Amino acid sequence: MNARVAALALLTAACAGGPDGARDITGAAVDLRAVAPGTVRVLIFTSHECPIANAYAPTLRALAARFRAEPVEWFIVHVDPDLAPAAAQRHAADYELPGRVVLEPAQATARRFGVERTPEAVVLTHSGAQYVGRIDDQWQALGSRQTTASSHDLGDAIAAVVGGAKPANAHRTAVGCLLPEPSSR
Repeated sequence: MNARVAALALLTAACAGGPDGARDITGAAVDLRAVAPGTVRVLIFTSHECPIANAYAPTLRALAARFRAEPVEWFIVHVDPDLAPAAAQRHAADYELPGRVVLEPAQATARRFGVERTPEAVVLTHSGAQYVGRIDDQWQALGSRQTTASSHDLGDAIAAVVGGAKPANAHRTAVGCLLPEPSSR
């Protein structure tokens, strides 16, 4: 009887997605928190409707190129509750976003790490979150954008972690669009 209960629990988890309900655009379950030892995982929480998140596409491409030779995995995590996989794939192609595209309509991972806005980044290792926050300081406030960033928080955090150190700042408040109301699915 216990084997049946365990099998049912496994089947239910597989149908729901990863442990937090995340699925990539092919429908495959994704555990966003499962990072292999020696690997750095970067989660970029985004919304296809957020102009600030969309404006960061060139910066994200540049960061992915900068760390291409390092063991860094990129995940673009859509928190939109009603975004279809095909629309997420189109969005990633239109903006040339780096990494694996994931849908997390219930926003469980975002909530777990205290993510409140898009875009907001989380840098993870096998030991857990090393950095949570803004990509850089180009946006000082809503409607207030500098032409260039003077603080490159995400890049600095990734460089520190890749080099075996802790980021100088483990959290930087992000400026962007509030997360939409999550889906209950």
